[in-house]
Amino acid sequence: MVSIYLVYLIFFPLVPTIYHSDHVLEIEQMLRVGRKWFAPLYVLGLGALFYAFWRELHIVHKLSKEDPEAAKSLRIWILGIGVLCGTILIGLYPITALDVVLYAVRARLWALYGGSPMLALPANFPQDPYIRFAGEYTKQVSPYGPGWELLAQIPIRLGILDIGGGVIAMKMISLISYISIAVLIGWYARQDTSQPGVSNLTAITFFALNPMVLMEAIGNGHNDMVMLALMTLGLVLWQRGRWAWAAIALTLATLIKITGLILIPLVGVAVLTAAPNWHTRITRGLSLAAIFLVVAGIAYRLTGPFPDVFAGAQHAMFGRWGYAPTHVILLIAQTVSPHGNVTGLGLAEVTRGIFILYFAYLLIRLARGDITLAQAGFMAYFSQLLLGTTFRIWYPMWLIPFAALSLTSHTYWRTFLFSLTAELSIFVYLIGWRWVLDSWDWGLNGPLKAYWNFWLVMTVITVPWVFGIPLFGPMLQKWKDPQQFIHSLWI
Repeated sequence: MVSIYLVYLIFFPLVPTIYHSDHVLEIEQMLRVGRKWFAPLYVLGLGALFYAFWRELHIVHKLSKEDPEAAKSLRIWILGIGVLCGTILIGLYPITALDVVLYAVRARLWALYGGSPMLALPANFPQDPYIRFAGEYTKQVSPYGPGWELLAQIPIRLGILDIGGGVIAMKMISLISYISIAVLIGWYARQDTSQPGVSNLTAITFFALNPMVLMEAIGNGHNDMVMLALMTLGLVLWQRGRWAWAAIALTLATLIKITGLILIPLVGVAVLTAAPNWHTRITRGLSLAAIFLVVAGIAYRLTGPFPDVFAGAQHAMFGRWGYAPTHVILLIAQTVSPHGNVTGLGLAEVTRGIFILYFAYLLIRLARGDITLAQAGFMAYFSQLLLGTTFRIWYPMWLIPFAALSLTSHTYWRTFLFSLTAELSIFVYLIGWRWVLDSWDWGLNGPLKAYWNFWLVMTVITVPWVFGIPLFGPMLQKWKDPQQFIHSLWI
């Protein structure tokens, strides 16, 4: 694993690449001129990383069942290997997304010019030398929570104003969050499953050596890792009976990215269900509401006035489309519509309604004690990925902490396959289209020429297998051997 990450670092170094371009580059742009030969090697490297991850998990799980005491001593080695890989990836150029560069730009604009990312558009500061890195987001406020924007200020206020240093600082925040999650899973969490042999060693390996976690959280520096660290802390605190502190941690997770909001009703039901009587339920319910409103209110107020400060989060929740099954349906509907005037509003309401119904079902099961908080969280976020209107390749990371705390054949294979297909998808989207399909004569002049455009073709081609494999793959495995699938961790 280490050698593959080193090869990626050599081919895609953050420094000096970040200083030699006038915009953020994608992997296809970095390979386009004179380096196309490396494209298949990159894919083979990803395959090798996921194969090595699978083999390592298989070995440690087997060892955990045969010699549990010896297995405990290996946790620090797994963490060490993960930290080594993460340290290497600090120097990787963000080859699949510009987000980490945008974090540094927005934080810099706030520190130097007083423009809160929750309110001010990057385009308002054309004098900044790094504004070119904001790309298509120059006219958008931050879609992240105030917790993230305040946290991102720390390295900038300490004097890290250079774009390369800023990106490295943001990646360091992700690396610290990664280490925190690994320690929580490896040393403090309990498995919410009765399956034998699922040890903390197996769980920490499942998280710490996952190529998606290392490539997306550290290599590409996504702030989702901070949100997931706070979620994991909240889940561990809940396991230990610290419900109020768990609520604070999960509220802070929501203040990193609004995606964390999904977990708040779940923890609310879990807390109320665990209370011994109605008086305690009312007291705890009011306390939970107060914690959420006070903490969130203070954080948002620090970044701007109400209600303007909520604009970015509102857009992130309801205004984004792309790369999701719902988007496929919308594109097809617009294509076959005689006037092409189909909008996504009605479709979004339908899929949102389906999610709400399923979420209510999870709340009922959680209240009845049929599932744990970690299991409910996994199912809620998996359904959100399937039913949401937008998707990015790092979103399957949302599943990993919940799966690590409730590791079964079901959660393992859903997460593993989703991580694999998502990582491969960006390569297909960019290189498959630009190097092959965009200039394919049959597509340009054949019977589909009227529909031969990137969004329609690549979304319809890619989304079905990206989502279909993790959805149906575990079902096929369960059908093959139900007993082994249900009663053991089948790796």
